[in-house]
Amino acid sequence: MVQIDVVQVGVLATSCYVIHLAGNSNCVVVDPGSEQLKIVEFLRERNLSPTSIISTHAHADHTGAVAPLVEQYGSKFMIGTADAQSAADQLSWLKSMLGDFQEPPVPARLLDDGDVIDAEGFEIKVLATPGHTSGSISLHVDGHVLTGDTLFRETIGRFDLSDGDEQLEIASIKNVLFDLDDDTIVLPGHGASTTIAHEKANNRFVR
Repeated sequence: MVQIDVVQVGVLATSCYVIHLAGNSNCVVVDPGSEQLKIVEFLRERNLSPTSIISTHAHADHTGAVAPLVEQYGSKFMIGTADAQSAADQLSWLKSMLGDFQEPPVPARLLDDGDVIDAEGFEIKVLATPGHTSGSISLHVDGHVLTGDTLFRETIGRFDLSDGDEQLEIASIKNVLFDLDDDTIVLPGHGASTTIAHEKANNRFVR
């Protein structure tokens, strides 16, 4: 059974997720935005080693600790195709806010809608959910969907930053995320988890 743990990192309390199978030392780390030492300590305590590191989008608070983790573990860095350039050209004010931001490496793999990541025992399906950024992706795995900054509990991500698009973001939620089973657990990039059913009923931004 897939286990998904969360480590909150950085001044923006980014949810860094660690996905793994019980009894298996391989894992996937999603959105390590800051505080790589905190993430490494979490992995060490559980005897985990990331084979892949995925950022749901390019913003610094979701990519800021990728580089040191890739260097330490030899992990493959993955990000949505349309966000690869933005990851290499970060917003200066956001980098400054984080304090410990490190430029992410060149991605080992670019991800597009429908791609499947084989994580040695489980699979992660990539869903293109642009709007917060042009290359924002969500990750569907074992009854959960990691939505980055696209969908939050009872709200949605900002669309007024670099290459954001309000209508595109709303369409991604309605046409892609809301097409998942109602009992799918939503794990956003910040804040509390929710479910697809709860958001259909309570998220006023996408009614």
